[in-house]
This record gives sequence, structure tokens and C-alpha cells, in this order.
Amino acid sequence: MERLKEIVARLRGPKGCPWDQKQTHQSLVPYLLEEAWEVIEEIEQGRHGEALEDELGDLLFQVILHAQIAEEQGSFTLQQVIDRVAKKMVERHPHVFDAASRQQSDEELRQQWDRIKTRAKLRDSVLDGIPTHQPQLMQAKKIGERAAGIGFEFPTSNQILEKILEELEEVKECLAQGDKQGLQGEIGDLLFSVVNLARFHQIDPEIALKQTNDKFKTRFAQVEAGVKAAQAKGKKLTLAEMDTLWNQAKQ
Repeated sequence: MERLKEIVARLRGPKGCPWDQKQTHQSLVPYLLEEAWEVIEEIEQGRHGEALEDELGDLLFQVILHAQIAEEQGSFTLQQVIDRVAKKMVERHPHVFDAASRQQSDEELRQQWDRIKTRAKLRDSVLDGIPTHQPQLMQAKKIGERAAGIGFEFPTSNQILEKILEELEEVKECLAQGDKQGLQGEIGDLLFSVVNLARFHQIDPEIALKQTNDKFKTRFAQVEAGVKAAQAKGKKLTLAEMDTLWNQAKQ
């Protein structure tokens, strides 16, 4: 860690790299997100060896770069970052570090985590502190988790399904009325309800949608190949013919 910290300090120094020298917390945000998603991709693809090691290193580099910028500004140091997170993890895991704590279920541990976080950050609402720059599916999941933590939650999966069907009917009504502004709101309500269903079953909606996106791209590549082959022969495939290619790709 010390060696990597020295390298980052040199990159930011007077004789360092022009790109690294001009970076700020704000300018690094896209790279931080990119590196985090590359870590996720390696995990999702089952590449848990050198590839994951490499991407975790890139993500760690971003953390140290942010800490170096903060140290230059007199805000905090990398050691303070490490000390703070170490202290926080002990405080938020009394069931591990406090011998008097009893065994708790996963749900009880999650609620305990949220309660401790709320106290630590002096929040007025359990919904305070959710990062607004998160992808919206992730935000919806976190909002649902926080609300469920104080008991605002459908008790069964079937009730969530009923809510989804209710929201779908409202979408249909807006379509029938040509109400585009209302349609946007109702589609949002529908998506939020679907996220709640995923969360209820411990499924991350962001990862679920990513898997579907990847699946669609793989299948569509075969459809696109068929379209191009037809075009080379001077033909244009109908939607029905493309649907046939799609079903073949699914199989």
C-alpha cells in the first residue's frame, strides 16, 4: 500500500504525469464508476482470478488517487480513510465484535446496519443519505430497503405482484387516453414496483437488468447477422422473419 501511495504521489508531483496532475475529485467520477463496473463484469463473468485481481487494483488506484488529492488540499490522508472505515466496520458489526450480542438473522442484521448508519449520520429521515448519483434502479432498491426497515413493506410477494398489475393497468389507462405526461409517471411507478419485487426476493435489479441487456445483445447479434445476409442478397426481412431468427437465437 505504501509503495502504491508513493507512486500516486509521484504521478501527481511536479515531475509527474500531466493527466494525473490535472485530475480533481469531480473529473475522476466517470473513471471511478467505470472501474467499479469493470470489477462487477469480471465477477459476473466468473473470472475470479488474475482478471478480477487486475480490475480490483484499478479500482484501488482510484481510491488512492482521491486520497492523494484530498491530502494535497489538506482535507484528509489515506491513513485517515483506512482508520475511519476500520472504526466504522467495528461499530456496525456489534454481533461480531461485541461478545454480548446475540445471533441475528440476515434481515435483523440489515435493519441493525441501517439503524446504526442513521444514528451515526444524524439523519432526520431513514431516506436521507442515499446517493443521488446512483443509477435509478439502485436508488429505488435502497429506498425500498430503508422503507422496509421501519415496516413499510408488503408482507408477501403476491401483494407486490398485485401492486405491479395495478400499476400496469394505470399505464394502460394513460395509453388509452393519450396522456403522455401521465404515462411517464405511471411507467416510473411500474418500474419502482418491479424493483420492490426483485428486492423482496434478494435479487439486485441493476444486475438482473444487466444480465437481460447482455442476453439481448447476444441474441440480437444473430438477428442482425440474418438481416445483413438478406440485405447482401437484395432482400429485406419482415418482422415475422426477424422474430423467427430471434426464437432460433433463444433456442
